[in-house]
Amino acid sequence: MANFKDGVIKDGSSKGTGKALGNVKDGVIKDGLSKGTGKALFNVKGDIVKNGSSLGIGSTIGKVCDFTIKGMERELDAEIVAAYHFLVKK
Repeated sequence: MANFKDGVIKDGSSKGTGKALGNVKDGVIKDGLSKGTGKALFNVKGDIVKNGSSLGIGSTIGKVCDFTIKGMERELDAEIVAAYHFLVKK
């Protein structure tokens, strides 16, 4: 189980609980414990996922549809990619 609250993804079962895994701010996914902090891992702009530290910068890794988790279709694109990275890939 995991949850998003204020741009931070946590491994708890209730919203806002659990250990912070990473965060999303303005389309950039980072490994920090609070929103906007940490090393930039990916960015999402216009359905394209890139490995750069700024929005739209870096080489293309794939499209958001490559990182989809069932039940998250209504979330923001960057949050979908972050959830996949921190929960499925690891």
